[in-house]
Amino acid sequence: MHELSIMAEIFEIITDNIAEYNLKKVTKVELKIGEMTCVEESALEFAFEAFSQDTVVENAELIIKRVEATAECENCKEVFKIDYTNKLCPKCNLFSSKIITGNELLLDSLEGE
Repeated sequence: MHELSIMAEIFEIITDNIAEYNLKKVTKVELKIGEMTCVEESALEFAFEAFSQDTVVENAELIIKRVEATAECENCKEVFKIDYTNKLCPKCNLFSSKIITGNELLLDSLEGE
């Protein structure tokens, strides 16, 4: 379950922000998670609960925004949705594409007081 190590790194960033902005309580944490990251939302939510316990993040709302995986064909410049099994350009039928979105894994915003 790599979600625990992912959340450990996210909490390092959260802790840095808490100190920088002198927050006494965190009320909301928003994450952006790309479809291609293989991150399980339920495992990430479990890890969030575990890491937030007995901290200023406890009882904060966790919002996970999924980012659709898209690619751009390097041949015809068509932008299209992809998944693990299909990266074929629907316009020119070539496999010469680069991923544009879907690999994100980041802390998008943090709210507190």
